[in-house]
Amino acid sequence: MMVKILVIIWYLVGIAGFMIQPLRPLFQLLTPWGMVAAVILLMYFHEPKNTRSWLAFAGIALVGFFAELIGVNTQVIFGNYIYGEVLGFKLWNTPLTIGINWLVLVYCISSLAKTVRDKWYFPLIGASAMVAFDWLMEPVAIATGMWSWPDGSIPLKNYMDWFLISGFLFLMIRILKIEINNRIAGILLLMQVVFFLALNLLIRTPLWDF
Repeated sequence: MMVKILVIIWYLVGIAGFMIQPLRPLFQLLTPWGMVAAVILLMYFHEPKNTRSWLAFAGIALVGFFAELIGVNTQVIFGNYIYGEVLGFKLWNTPLTIGINWLVLVYCISSLAKTVRDKWYFPLIGASAMVAFDWLMEPVAIATGMWSWPDGSIPLKNYMDWFLISGFLFLMIRILKIEINNRIAGILLLMQVVFFLALNLLIRTPLWDF
């Protein structure tokens, strides 16, 4: 219970930090560390702990990272976009933490979809949830300097590729029968949604530049 409270406080403080313009640079610096903390918490509370799970989760992070690496360097995947400095250290123009982001989202959605993980339509549900989350996240990521679209708009291709890649990852979870039980995954995903929803609304108001 205490960990769930801490997760809630962490994201609420994050919302406040990004709302207050003088504090925003500090919270931008903290962003990659928050992503690392999220994945550490998830792995700590993950059950069952076994080698197959660890390998699967490492694979998800690597697929996410290399998909972004290909995308940002070739524009073949997602479209024409570039990463800023907010997500931390970059390898070949790609933040190492972006693989963590893919893992956290796929993991949390899979945890919440426990009752349908063995159904044929699980990858479709999971991929749809990922696209919905990305749609919510994109304006905030752009406004906070995580990444940007030099063409000036987010292409439909971005969402299509998110759907296809995440659908593949959810399919692998189903085929490999990876068990995901985690008592904090739900609250962590909920608070991420609250975080991006709150900032999504805020950046559309004069308060963002106040």
